[in-house]
Amino acid sequence: MKHLWLIVLVAMAGCVDLKASYPDRRFYTLEATRSGSARVAPLGSILRVKRFTATRLSEGSELVSRNGDAVYDSDFYNVFFVPPALQVTEQTQRWLGGSSLFEHVVGTGSSIPETHVLDGNLIALHGDQRHPQAPAAVLEAQFMLVNVSVDPSAVLFQKTYRRQIPLMKDNPESIVLGLSDGLAGILAALEEDLSKVDRTPGR
Repeated sequence: MKHLWLIVLVAMAGCVDLKASYPDRRFYTLEATRSGSARVAPLGSILRVKRFTATRLSEGSELVSRNGDAVYDSDFYNVFFVPPALQVTEQTQRWLGGSSLFEHVVGTGSSIPETHVLDGNLIALHGDQRHPQAPAAVLEAQFMLVNVSVDPSAVLFQKTYRRQIPLMKDNPESIVLGLSDGLAGILAALEEDLSKVDRTPGR
Protein backbone atom coordinates (compact mmCIF):
# COMPACT_ATOMS: atom_id res chain seq x y z
CA MET A 1 0.00 0.00 0.00
CA LYS A 2 2.90 2.34 0.80
CA HIS A 3 4.37 1.69 -2.62
CA LEU A 4 1.02 2.55 -4.24
CA TRP A 5 0.81 5.92 -2.45
CA LEU A 6 4.41 6.66 -3.38
CA ILE A 7 3.61 6.09 -7.06
CA VAL A 8 0.54 8.33 -6.81
CA LEU A 9 2.50 11.11 -5.13
CA VAL A 10 5.29 10.94 -7.71
CA ALA A 11 2.75 11.05 -10.53
CA MET A 12 1.01 14.05 -8.97
CA ALA A 13 4.30 15.86 -8.50
CA GLY A 14 5.17 15.18 -12.11
CA CYS A 15 1.83 16.61 -13.28
CA VAL A 16 2.29 19.75 -11.20
CA ASP A 17 5.77 20.35 -12.58
CA LEU A 18 4.52 19.76 -16.13
CA LYS A 19 1.69 22.27 -15.81
CA ALA A 20 3.96 24.81 -14.18
CA SER A 21 6.27 24.61 -17.20
CA TYR A 22 3.53 25.61 -19.65
CA PRO A 23 3.98 29.19 -20.96
CA ASP A 24 1.11 31.66 -20.80
CA ARG A 25 -0.85 32.41 -23.96
CA ARG A 26 -0.10 35.82 -25.46
CA PHE A 27 -2.59 37.80 -27.53
CA TYR A 28 -1.80 40.19 -30.39
CA THR A 29 -3.56 42.71 -32.60
CA LEU A 30 -2.78 44.17 -36.02
CA GLU A 31 -2.63 47.93 -36.41
CA ALA A 32 -2.15 50.09 -39.49
CA THR A 33 -2.05 53.85 -38.90
CA ARG A 34 -2.71 56.20 -41.79
CA SER A 35 -0.87 59.50 -42.11
CA GLY A 36 -1.17 62.23 -44.71
CA SER A 37 -3.88 64.60 -45.87
CA ALA A 38 -7.42 63.61 -46.78
CA ARG A 39 -8.55 63.32 -50.38
CA VAL A 40 -11.67 64.66 -52.13
CA ALA A 41 -14.75 62.43 -52.07
CA PRO A 42 -17.42 62.38 -54.79
CA LEU A 43 -20.73 63.76 -53.50
CA GLY A 44 -23.10 61.13 -52.20
CA SER A 45 -20.53 58.31 -52.25
CA ILE A 46 -20.92 55.77 -49.47
CA LEU A 47 -18.57 52.80 -49.19
CA ARG A 48 -19.55 49.68 -47.30
CA VAL A 49 -16.58 47.54 -46.26
CA LYS A 50 -17.93 44.01 -46.03
CA ARG A 51 -16.42 41.54 -43.58
CA PHE A 52 -13.47 39.98 -45.37
CA THR A 53 -13.12 36.29 -46.01
CA ALA A 54 -9.92 34.29 -45.50
CA THR A 55 -8.24 31.21 -46.88
CA ARG A 56 -8.06 28.17 -44.62
CA LEU A 57 -4.41 28.96 -43.95
CA SER A 58 -5.25 32.47 -42.70
CA GLU A 59 -8.59 32.07 -40.95
CA GLY A 60 -7.38 30.77 -37.59
CA SER A 61 -6.43 32.89 -34.59
CA GLU A 62 -3.16 31.10 -33.85
CA LEU A 63 0.01 32.64 -35.23
CA VAL A 64 1.27 30.66 -38.24
CA SER A 65 4.88 30.13 -39.29
CA ARG A 66 6.16 28.69 -42.55
CA ASN A 67 9.09 26.38 -41.91
CA GLY A 68 9.36 24.68 -45.30
CA ASP A 69 8.05 24.99 -48.83
CA ALA A 70 4.97 23.00 -47.84
CA VAL A 71 5.30 23.01 -44.05
CA TYR A 72 3.29 25.37 -41.83
CA ASP A 73 3.00 25.32 -38.05
CA SER A 74 0.51 27.07 -35.78
CA ASP A 75 1.48 28.41 -32.35
CA PHE A 76 -1.05 27.61 -29.60
CA TYR A 77 0.58 30.04 -27.16
CA ASN A 78 0.72 33.08 -29.47
CA VAL A 79 -2.65 34.05 -30.91
CA PHE A 80 -4.55 36.99 -32.37
CA PHE A 81 -7.02 38.55 -29.93
CA VAL A 82 -9.55 38.82 -32.79
CA PRO A 83 -9.55 36.60 -35.93
CA PRO A 84 -7.14 38.12 -38.51
CA ALA A 85 -9.72 38.61 -41.28
CA LEU A 86 -11.91 40.65 -38.94
CA GLN A 87 -8.93 42.73 -37.82
CA VAL A 88 -7.93 43.43 -41.43
CA THR A 89 -11.55 44.39 -42.18
CA GLU A 90 -11.66 46.86 -39.29
CA GLN A 91 -8.26 48.35 -40.12
CA THR A 92 -9.25 48.76 -43.78
CA GLN A 93 -12.51 50.49 -42.83
CA ARG A 94 -10.66 52.84 -40.49
CA TRP A 95 -7.94 53.58 -43.06
CA LEU A 96 -10.33 54.34 -45.91
CA GLY A 97 -12.54 56.36 -43.58
CA GLY A 98 -9.56 58.57 -42.82
CA SER A 99 -8.65 58.88 -46.50
CA SER A 100 -11.95 60.60 -47.46
CA LEU A 101 -12.02 58.75 -50.77
CA PHE A 102 -15.75 58.41 -50.05
CA GLU A 103 -18.06 60.76 -48.17
CA HIS A 104 -18.86 58.00 -45.72
CA VAL A 105 -17.31 54.60 -45.00
CA VAL A 106 -19.49 52.14 -43.09
CA GLY A 107 -19.32 48.54 -41.96
CA THR A 108 -21.54 45.54 -42.48
CA GLY A 109 -23.84 46.40 -39.57
CA SER A 110 -24.74 49.90 -40.77
CA SER A 111 -28.26 50.56 -42.10
CA ILE A 112 -27.10 53.39 -44.39
CA PRO A 113 -27.60 52.48 -48.09
CA GLU A 114 -24.26 52.19 -49.85
CA THR A 115 -23.21 53.25 -53.34
CA HIS A 116 -20.06 51.13 -53.37
CA VAL A 117 -18.97 47.88 -51.73
CA LEU A 118 -15.44 46.73 -50.95
CA ASP A 119 -14.89 42.98 -50.74
CA GLY A 120 -11.65 41.52 -49.42
CA ASN A 121 -10.02 38.14 -49.02
CA LEU A 122 -7.06 37.47 -46.73
CA ILE A 123 -4.82 35.06 -48.65
CA ALA A 124 -1.65 34.83 -46.55
CA LEU A 125 -0.71 35.94 -43.04
CA HIS A 126 2.32 34.22 -41.51
CA GLY A 127 5.93 34.40 -40.46
CA ASP A 128 8.38 32.95 -42.99
CA GLN A 129 11.09 31.03 -41.13
CA ARG A 130 12.41 28.95 -44.02
CA HIS A 131 15.68 30.89 -43.96
CA PRO A 132 16.82 31.38 -40.32
CA GLN A 133 19.17 34.21 -41.28
CA ALA A 134 16.42 36.12 -43.09
CA PRO A 135 13.05 35.73 -41.32
CA ALA A 136 10.12 37.69 -42.73
CA ALA A 137 6.46 38.51 -42.15
CA VAL A 138 4.20 37.80 -45.13
CA LEU A 139 0.77 39.29 -45.78
CA GLU A 140 -1.26 38.95 -48.98
CA ALA A 141 -4.79 40.18 -49.60
CA GLN A 142 -7.16 40.67 -52.52
CA PHE A 143 -9.65 43.53 -52.83
CA MET A 144 -12.56 44.22 -55.16
CA LEU A 145 -14.50 47.49 -55.40
CA VAL A 146 -18.05 47.23 -56.77
CA ASN A 147 -20.34 50.10 -57.78
CA VAL A 148 -23.81 49.04 -56.62
CA SER A 149 -25.47 52.35 -57.51
CA VAL A 150 -25.81 51.24 -61.14
CA ASP A 151 -27.87 48.41 -62.63
CA PRO A 152 -26.32 45.95 -63.08
CA SER A 153 -23.60 46.44 -60.46
CA ALA A 154 -20.17 47.03 -61.94
CA VAL A 155 -16.75 45.91 -60.76
CA LEU A 156 -14.58 49.02 -60.78
CA PHE A 157 -11.35 47.61 -59.42
CA GLN A 158 -9.76 44.31 -58.42
CA LYS A 159 -6.19 43.63 -57.34
CA THR A 160 -4.08 41.36 -55.15
CA TYR A 161 -1.37 42.88 -52.94
CA ARG A 162 1.51 41.11 -51.23
CA ARG A 163 4.09 42.40 -48.78
CA GLN A 164 7.07 40.51 -47.35
CA ILE A 165 8.65 42.44 -44.47
CA PRO A 166 12.20 41.46 -43.37
CA LEU A 167 12.53 40.98 -39.61
CA MET A 168 15.44 41.85 -37.34
CA LYS A 169 14.30 39.23 -34.81
CA ASP A 170 12.54 35.91 -35.27
CA ASN A 171 9.92 35.89 -32.52
CA PRO A 172 6.11 36.21 -32.36
CA GLU A 173 6.07 39.90 -31.44
CA SER A 174 8.40 40.80 -34.31
CA ILE A 175 6.26 38.79 -36.73
CA VAL A 176 3.08 40.62 -35.68
CA LEU A 177 4.80 44.01 -35.93
CA GLY A 178 6.02 43.02 -39.40
CA LEU A 179 2.50 41.98 -40.39
CA SER A 180 1.19 45.36 -39.21
CA ASP A 181 3.82 47.12 -41.34
CA GLY A 182 2.84 44.96 -44.28
CA LEU A 183 -0.83 45.77 -43.80
CA ALA A 184 -0.06 49.51 -43.68
CA GLY A 185 1.88 49.19 -46.95
CA ILE A 186 -0.96 47.32 -48.62
CA LEU A 187 -3.61 49.79 -47.47
CA ALA A 188 -1.51 52.74 -48.64
CA ALA A 189 -1.21 51.12 -52.08
CA LEU A 190 -4.94 50.31 -52.11
CA GLU A 191 -5.81 53.91 -51.28
CA GLU A 192 -3.58 55.20 -54.06
CA ASP A 193 -5.11 52.81 -56.59
CA LEU A 194 -8.69 53.61 -55.55
CA SER A 195 -7.99 57.33 -55.89
CA LYS A 196 -7.56 56.76 -59.63
CA VAL A 197 -10.95 55.03 -60.00
CA ASP A 198 -14.12 56.95 -60.91
CA ARG A 199 -16.08 56.64 -57.67
CA THR A 200 -19.00 58.89 -58.69
CA PRO A 201 -22.34 57.29 -57.71
CA GLY A 202 -24.60 56.35 -60.61
CA ARG A 203 -21.79 56.04 -63.15
